[in-house]
Amino acid sequence: MKIRILFILVQLAILAACLYYLCTDVDWPVLADTFSHYSPLRALGVLASTLPIYAFMGLRLSQLSEGRLTVALGVLGTLLALALNNVLPTKLGEFAKAAYFKRKSPLGFSRSMGIIFLERFLDVNILALTGLAVALAFGLGGYALPLILAVVAGWAVLAVAARRIPPEGLHLARIPSEPVRRFVRLGTAAVRQALQGRVLVKPLCSTLVLWVCNFFYLGLIPIWLMGMDLSAAQLLGVYGAVYLGLTVPGLPGGIGMTEGAMVAVLALGGLPKTEALAIALTVRAYNFIPPTLLGLAVLATAGHSRELLHVREKDAES
Repeated sequence: MKIRILFILVQLAILAACLYYLCTDVDWPVLADTFSHYSPLRALGVLASTLPIYAFMGLRLSQLSEGRLTVALGVLGTLLALALNNVLPTKLGEFAKAAYFKRKSPLGFSRSMGIIFLERFLDVNILALTGLAVALAFGLGGYALPLILAVVAGWAVLAVAARRIPPEGLHLARIPSEPVRRFVRLGTAAVRQALQGRVLVKPLCSTLVLWVCNFFYLGLIPIWLMGMDLSAAQLLGVYGAVYLGLTVPGLPGGIGMTEGAMVAVLALGGLPKTEALAIALTVRAYNFIPPTLLGLAVLATAGHSRELLHVREKDAES
């Protein structure tokens, strides 16, 4: 309990520091004027550019599950997770997504969590590559080294797991709870199965296409919608900040941290802070409002929606 309270206090302290940074040295009338010049048609065009992103997220889940999840079901589960991650802390949306897949597909909860683990790991790879590119572009190559080393270590662990985990999964007798032992066994079996042969090749390709689609979408916001002139390095900074907020557990949607990182990178690249904050707030609006509304609609139509928000011990039994 004390550790949890300390973790919450640290998160709140980070949020307070980010908000202080974001709210200082900003020309508020200029910021408001920037928002007033958006073209509605271009705003809708940016929104339409997010559709391929959700489609490839669903496709990647289908590939990781070897077809046991349909692309459509993967999209719906992704929207559900994004919505809940935007309003709830510590990535609880991922557990709700696994519970949703358990209800709507042949996959059980544990196998779904194994697939979601690999999905997040592929995202961390993209975050590491983006962080490295941003660091090199701004002459800060050493700052990306820990993340790169973590990704390399992760691949090494997965390589060992592919060889050492038995087909039926790990059986850890020291875990006192039988449902939790079963959860670990089925989850590790799902990870092992996804690591066999060339199963990860297609998901890796989909992840690269996702990177391109995300980069294009995030580039449309400052360049096409807002009429700003950003360099490729600054766009990489925007992308890296967004992915950081989506990947790192903590405050809902990475609020505060994402915007702080984005404004800091853009300001480091020479963009005025007011313009950088306008970009950050516009990106937040696109990443929060549409997926949250759509995901909550998925939750409302899922049936027994409260059960998706409360992952209980019995969920580990399947």
